[in-house]
Amino acid sequence: MPETQDLSAVPARRQDVHVTSFCQFPGIDPLEIHRVIRGELGEPNLAVLPQLPDRGVGADALGRSATMAAELGFDLQPHGWRIGVPDGMDARRARSLLRSDENLLADVAGAEKKRPTRLLVDVLGPWSLAAGLHLASGEKVLSDHGARRDVIEAYAHGVREHLDRITRATGITGFTLQLDEPQLPAALDGTVPTASGYRTLRSIPRSEVRTSYSGFLAVLSGGQDPSPLRVTVNLPTADVSWIERVDLLHQAGIDGWLLDPAAMGHRHWERAAGLVETGAQLFLQLLQPGGRAPGVVQGVKTILRPWRQLGLPLSSLSALTLMPAGSFASSSAAEVVDCLGHLTGYAQALEQTRVDA
Repeated sequence: MPETQDLSAVPARRQDVHVTSFCQFPGIDPLEIHRVIRGELGEPNLAVLPQLPDRGVGADALGRSATMAAELGFDLQPHGWRIGVPDGMDARRARSLLRSDENLLADVAGAEKKRPTRLLVDVLGPWSLAAGLHLASGEKVLSDHGARRDVIEAYAHGVREHLDRITRATGITGFTLQLDEPQLPAALDGTVPTASGYRTLRSIPRSEVRTSYSGFLAVLSGGQDPSPLRVTVNLPTADVSWIERVDLLHQAGIDGWLLDPAAMGHRHWERAAGLVETGAQLFLQLLQPGGRAPGVVQGVKTILRPWRQLGLPLSSLSALTLMPAGSFASSSAAEVVDCLGHLTGYAQALEQTRVDA
């Protein structure tokens, strides 16, 4: 079993408005990206473990996440990543990239005067992983009940081991884990194509998704209640059944959500208000990287308007974490700094509003 954290060593969850970002960045030099991240997202903001897809095979989201399916070998075939086979050359490269990123983070953290305590780590959600990986036969893992159960269980332990390695190397214990679930709606609706593409896979029962997510969270928490780990899910906000998906995962224990205000209607905001009242954290996507950012006054007004319309107290603004409306994968360093700088200005103004309330 993987080593778990000592709850007494875990910092309390922050009670202020701060800024974070998606983890995808441009280029092939992770050290350069770390310098930008630590400069713009140092505490009290929430720094991220960067991912650089431009590095090629094994640096992609699916290959990187597949390395965390503990003890399950995998390789890359013409139709995609295949699991449950001996590691291929591309799998070994993916594992090497992940370990290299963990070691570099340790070097960066060790060079800082004040050791960091908090970090956001981004991986694929378990159901999007199952929808993306293939069995040795070539079919999707999602197609086989036993296979998806085993892969998701192995993945939970592998993600936990990844966080434990970071803790041992850096001393960081305050983790936010972002689970990207672009394929979960399709899995629930039965619209994931088979490997051949000529038909779709049968829809996954809601009860199975709920149970698997509860088990996934139990492994991640190491059996600690309350869990020192905050887990947030990134679902497509534009999905017509977004509220239903949120309710399903909320029942399983998820307490953090990425929200895209541009895709939200009144019912979305009402559900978001209900989540805030249960103690959930909302990660609000506000600025397009490289786009023109409104000034602080206008930016804050845009955030406070729905907050006040829903009758939420200003004291609950600490439920908000601000982030860009998309990754920085195609952005320049100047665009990253500009976007995060504007978001930090908004966060500081909202925090002052909260304190003054």
